[in-house]
Amino acid sequence: MSEAPQDTTSQDSVQAPMGALPAAGDTTPSAREQADMGSTIGLPEVATRLGVSVKTAYRAVRAGKYAGAYKVPGPSGEQWVVPVSTVELLLSRTVKKAPSQDSVQAEALQARVHELELLLATARTEATERAVTIEALQGAMRQLTAATENLTNATEQQRATIALTEAALKVAQARRWWQRTKPVGEG
Repeated sequence: MSEAPQDTTSQDSVQAPMGALPAAGDTTPSAREQADMGSTIGLPEVATRLGVSVKTAYRAVRAGKYAGAYKVPGPSGEQWVVPVSTVELLLSRTVKKAPSQDSVQAEALQARVHELELLLATARTEATERAVTIEALQGAMRQLTAATENLTNATEQQRATIALTEAALKVAQARRWWQRTKPVGEG
């Protein structure tokens, strides 16, 4: 196998400390993978570890911001890999920022929204229970109204019967004794 001519670009000078690794074109993928085992990681993993999107990591590697990054053959063409030491160096330089005032307010608002959603769910449950109770009470009220109407009608009928009976009694008492009819079977 012949070696490809070495460029004197900044990427090659960055790869110089990794001189023990063969160039990507000089080995088979399995031999390259064995040489890189544990020493490099793919761009999606770099993005995850650094907390950036894969697109941002891709732009950074193309801009030369990841020292020692190089391409290796992969199942869907060449893929970028970055030395673990570079990622660790970038992570050590990254200073964790204190949460911004906006993010603190957003979290507080999200907590309040969650609390209000719980209150709303409770209120809806209570409203449903009250609607069922109201419906039951309305049914009972309809039954009571019907019973009251029946009692009123029965009372009116009793009053009419009593009035007729009293009138008949007065007429019967107003007759003289000889005008009164004798019961059948007497005398």
